Amino acid sequence: MKFSLKSILPHLIAVVLFVVLPSVYFAPLYDGYALKQSDIRQFQGMSKEIFDYKLANDNKQPYWTNAMFSGMPAYQISVEHNANWLTKVDQFIKLGLPRPVGILFISMLGFYILGLCLRINPWLSMIGALCYGFSTINILYLGAGHMSKVNSIAYMAPALGGLILAFRGRWLLGSAVFALFLGLNITANHLQMTYYLAFILGAVAIAETLRLGLAKEIKTLLFSIAGLAVASALALLSNASLLSTTLEYSKATTRGSSELTIKPKMGSTQAKEGLNEDYILEYNYGKRELLSIYAPNAKGGKGDLIGNDPDALANTDPTYAEQVGQMNHYWGGQRMSGGAFYFGVVMLVFFILGLIFVKDVLRWPFIVLSILVLYLASNQMNAFNDFFIHQFPMYNKFRDSKMLLVLFQIMIPAMGLLFVDKLLKNEGLWGQKKYWYGAMGAIALTGVVLLMTPSISGTFLSPDEIKQFNEASNQAKDASQTAYYQGLRQALVDTRIDIYKADMQRSLFLVLLGLGIVVLFIRTQINRIILLAITGVLVLGDQMSVAKRYLNNDDSTGSYASYQTLDEASVPYAVSPADMSILNRENPNATLAQKLRTAYADFDYYKNLTDENTLSAYAAFGALNLSSNYRVLNTNGTMAETNTSFFHKSLGGYHGAKLKRYQEFVDFHFPAAAQALSAAVNQAKNEKFRTLALPADISQEQAQQIFDTLSVSEIALSGEAEYLNMLNTKYIITKPDQPALRNTNANGPAWFVSDVKLVKNANEEILASGSKAFQNSKTRAIVSSEYANMVVGLKADSTSSIELTKYDPSELAYRSNSKTKQLAVFSEIYYPAGWNCYIDGKKPVETLRANYLLRAVVVPAGTHQVTWKFEPVSVQVGTTLSMLGSGLLLLGFALALWLTYKRANNQAPELQK
Repeated sequence: MKFSLKSILPHLIAVVLFVVLPSVYFAPLYDGYALKQSDIRQFQGMSKEIFDYKLANDNKQPYWTNAMFSGMPAYQISVEHNANWLTKVDQFIKLGLPRPVGILFISMLGFYILGLCLRINPWLSMIGALCYGFSTINILYLGAGHMSKVNSIAYMAPALGGLILAFRGRWLLGSAVFALFLGLNITANHLQMTYYLAFILGAVAIAETLRLGLAKEIKTLLFSIAGLAVASALALLSNASLLSTTLEYSKATTRGSSELTIKPKMGSTQAKEGLNEDYILEYNYGKRELLSIYAPNAKGGKGDLIGNDPDALANTDPTYAEQVGQMNHYWGGQRMSGGAFYFGVVMLVFFILGLIFVKDVLRWPFIVLSILVLYLASNQMNAFNDFFIHQFPMYNKFRDSKMLLVLFQIMIPAMGLLFVDKLLKNEGLWGQKKYWYGAMGAIALTGVVLLMTPSISGTFLSPDEIKQFNEASNQAKDASQTAYYQGLRQALVDTRIDIYKADMQRSLFLVLLGLGIVVLFIRTQINRIILLAITGVLVLGDQMSVAKRYLNNDDSTGSYASYQTLDEASVPYAVSPADMSILNRENPNATLAQKLRTAYADFDYYKNLTDENTLSAYAAFGALNLSSNYRVLNTNGTMAETNTSFFHKSLGGYHGAKLKRYQEFVDFHFPAAAQALSAAVNQAKNEKFRTLALPADISQEQAQQIFDTLSVSEIALSGEAEYLNMLNTKYIITKPDQPALRNTNANGPAWFVSDVKLVKNANEEILASGSKAFQNSKTRAIVSSEYANMVVGLKADSTSSIELTKYDPSELAYRSNSKTKQLAVFSEIYYPAGWNCYIDGKKPVETLRANYLLRAVVVPAGTHQVTWKFEPVSVQVGTTLSMLGSGLLLLGFALALWLTYKRANNQAPELQK
């Protein structure tokens, strides 16, 4: 088989195009800037202990971190699965490009491969790749820092391509392509996207199986199924280290099952298994919000001030313009919106025509999936949502099920370009041309109706806004004030109607252009290359114009809205006075701090940081974290921030898969603990206030002012805040600009208890562990009756002691001394899947859970070395299987390419005879 320049030219141009366009779009990345990505910032906070440990220990991977939620596995934070060779493949095919550019490149390349697998004209496949790459799901999530999500999406299209190719006569090559890209999709580590990929793979596989079965092509079918089965097994095996740890961990997270049958007084309903309905649906689309697929601003698009849209207030009544400008540009049903999911209205026209007229079995799974996705993307508890959340396997493990719309990102350009390709080849379309024109007329008419009747999209006020306007009108003091609120309400509605109509006009204009191209393909003999070029420009312009609404490199104001300098990106969190007060009270290891400071010079996150003081502070906090073991509570957004985790071992954090036991304990006891904490602060301030020499005639107002300015450095937590003591909460940050409070009652890393209270079940355990009756966690432990025979024969010893001698995220060592057998309780989170306890270095001993959350072990009398080691079997076994599986996959892929090439060479002379 000979390769000519003509045959490979489209592929070379495609690769160049897929590098150049993302590079232009993200041009500031080549000029000393980085994207402002909120999730990357959060990631830097939650992962700092992990990276500091690796820098200080020759890149050794810790599988546990105490940076968040008092301790959790690092599996879904930052673990490198280097045994999986596909991680190297992922890096290689990104060509060393800046990460957002590299991800967009493989996204486009991946869809291009899907197009080729569908035997679509390469030039058309390029157009589809641009549509796929610049779809706003990619742009929005790259901008937010959800890199693994977009990386996973990038490999969805070529995985589907491999599956289709395997069913359509090229079972060996198709299976190899499927194995590689399914493996890469899983390696990207966003299992929600992999789960949704399974929807389209399953639907297409069923359709293709039926096609081959009805055609009685049984041999082809069996080879295809066998090849794809082996490919799937290799893709899964390659990711065994990721999947085994994730599966093991997921059972213990908020996505797993609960032993509780009760719910907290002030909390939401406890889901028995998986996430609850509200949490899953809160970011889904509201009523008729799916119109934003057609026109991004059908519900306002991005959540932002209307005043930041220069055109939105052009026709607003000047009386209300200022107030309207301060209101939300978005009025849809999501909790918040970074922007609409938009896949291009031009391509949407082609897609609809393709679903109607293309003679391809793909029509049917695409139609079924389209209907399904439209229902499941809704935030309404319709029959589809109810069934899938409560009955469909694993569906309730993932939130934001609106992300199923990612299937449209694949289906719209795939079916759309199949339609255009059939037009180009003048084959594979059913029906007379009058039907084609009828369908096109209906599409155009629908666009006109949507433009002319805005009310078809529903209300132009969000439910909260309707409530606020009603309350304001009801509380108005007089008729003029009532009239003002009514006028403001109408001005807001009118402004939003203008926003809606402006985008509907844009979409209708593009629809007519798209339909015009179809007519030109049908009725004229214009050079097809020219028509393809026009189509490409139109699709790219459509996609890019919307993508730039959400992420652009406009610097007309003197600075980039979406970018920051590399120096700024190197400082995810500034050191606050509260943080410094803790550092100054503690004693960081100077040698370790210097080692980290030196390592930071070559570390990606800090190598561009020019402020030496900040760099030294980061190193000092890192050294302190790696050589001490206490916790810090930040009362500001405790469960939704990683600022604290960046500098300390935090009781809070930010993660979608925290341990369920921990979340349950927080739900049950944190509100009461927060009140007890506030009372303790006020008590300390009262004691300080009473020591002040104040004038006898001071007024109550003046005394209150003085009291409000008082600050205290220490408090003693007790009562309903006792659980903070058992978690060794040594410091509390109430205001970042003030010194942190030191809790003098923190239990420390470990202690012996003299009293054990047995409880019957999880309900009793969680209630007793946070109740007032608990009194002192340092002397009493709440233990489930399942451990009853382990705690018999314990005798109090007032002289006993246990102290921490070594801290390591994955290994903690203690020295104990007692005259009798004792129950030791540790301020560490109970997680039996990996944590083993050794006494004097012997084989692991039996352990138990105390106070619903903590690890505990019975220590014999005498002096002993007690060591906890995190040794998850899932990591050890998974690593071996990943190396084996990825090696076999890549070997199989190479063999399939060689056999395909050899077969083509053998067939070429036959064709020439």
